[in-house]
Amino acid sequence: MATPKIKFFATSTRENVAYAMHGRGSYLVVPAWWVSHLELDWQNPNYQRFFQSLGKHHTIVRYDRPGVGLSDRQRNSFELEDEVRILTELIEHLAIENCSLLGISCGGPTAVEFANRYPHRVDRIVFIGSFVNGADIGTKEIQQALCSLVSASWGLGAKTIIDLFDPEMEAGQRRTLGKIHSQSSTAAMAVELLKLTFKMNASDAAKNLIKPALVLHRSEDKTICTDAGKRLAIAIPNAEFKTIEGKSHLPWNGPQANLLVDEILNFTSTQKKQDTIQHNQFRKLGDVWALSFADRTIHIKDALGLRDIAQLIMNAGKEIHVRSLACGETSGSYQSSESIEILDQQALQEYRQRLAELAEEKTTAAQNGDENLFLTLEQEEEPILAELNAVAGLAGKTRYFNSEDEKARKSVTARIRNSIKRIQSLHPKLGEHLIQSISTGQFCRYSSSSSIRWLT
Repeated sequence: MATPKIKFFATSTRENVAYAMHGRGSYLVVPAWWVSHLELDWQNPNYQRFFQSLGKHHTIVRYDRPGVGLSDRQRNSFELEDEVRILTELIEHLAIENCSLLGISCGGPTAVEFANRYPHRVDRIVFIGSFVNGADIGTKEIQQALCSLVSASWGLGAKTIIDLFDPEMEAGQRRTLGKIHSQSSTAAMAVELLKLTFKMNASDAAKNLIKPALVLHRSEDKTICTDAGKRLAIAIPNAEFKTIEGKSHLPWNGPQANLLVDEILNFTSTQKKQDTIQHNQFRKLGDVWALSFADRTIHIKDALGLRDIAQLIMNAGKEIHVRSLACGETSGSYQSSESIEILDQQALQEYRQRLAELAEEKTTAAQNGDENLFLTLEQEEEPILAELNAVAGLAGKTRYFNSEDEKARKSVTARIRNSIKRIQSLHPKLGEHLIQSISTGQFCRYSSSSSIRWLT
């Protein structure tokens, strides 16, 4: 296989980030870890063999984060949020709609946060020698000692880190990896990235993950202990945990490297049932909703509007008072003690008369081919129709609102519309269906022209 071509993209903060792609098939994106160097890393036979094997089944995306490798060496901010932003902007730059993630070592928390924020863009996640909370990597004293050592002597610090990475590594490989580290980053940058690793914490995001996840960990990993990997697997609902024999923290080193490749490919190649789901669903899973419609599933963060829509779907065909939705209930009768008629009969008559006139004028404009006039008349018609819909029942009877009714109507209508807009941006067909099927006003209702069954 030819050496992958290296390209660059500029982030929103004007950092030039180097990335490389190779292979074929669905995307497998590798969040940045430690001090990588796209060119020098690829010269390592074990590293190259590992990613070439994965590339036979996936399009692999690797990158150097700002501060190291071929990316801009200047960097001022060191937060997990920066790592997630860079990964997000790279995926957007490459126009990747869906991908799996391979979180190696400190790339794990970045993968967790990204998958939690953009579940619709992630298929599966594999972690190797990773963690969910940097506090799990040794004691504070050990963390401080390692940072001090790297700061005092990058050469000695790199040697110590390599000893942790793979205590069985041959002397020649150690020297080569030490040179790669020294050429990939300055001592000061390495210290900042170590501090970032130790303070990373994706525990809250992990609890909300609903994507299939596999946590792989070497049994005698001295860099990140097996218990840290277990805590990662425990934090993610339904994550699978597997221990692989060996001491190397580097997945491409050791006799078990091929086994790790097989585990990754077996997991990422499994047919994804959620992509071919046969039932429509509108279900809340923790802080995320799973929405399936027209053989496609999306995941979207919880919002009050989604809860309103779910209530309407569960009570399909029934009118629900906005105050019932506003308080999260679907039962109860709300009668106004201070009712007022929103539009009097004279105003209603004037509105209806104007609508009739607009209909005639639109017909004339259409016959004359006057598109601009037709659009102008439509724009005048829309707010009139909206006003009538707000105050009139399905039978055209005037509705009466009290002040609490009107507050609830405005609030519920706004949040339902906002949620449908979010859904439409991710799943146009479902968004259009909801637009056509949900009516709002003092009473809201979900009704579909076809018999659609939902799992809620």
